[in-house]
Amino acid sequence: MQVICCVCQKTKNHNGWAKQAARSGVQLSHGYCPRCYKQMMGRVENFFVMNGCRKNA
Repeated sequence: MQVICCVCQKTKNHNGWAKQAARSGVQLSHGYCPRCYKQMMGRVENFFVMNGCRKNA
């Protein structure tokens, strides 16, 4: 199974994340690469701050 970032389409391999085509015939599992994950969590946090929700941490 090969992991592919659902935002930037980078694929994960033994060296980390790289922009390359997914291998044919391999099952894909979607996730987030570290860069896209950080950006997405920033957007989620901003959503809650803008809507007056409190951060419970």
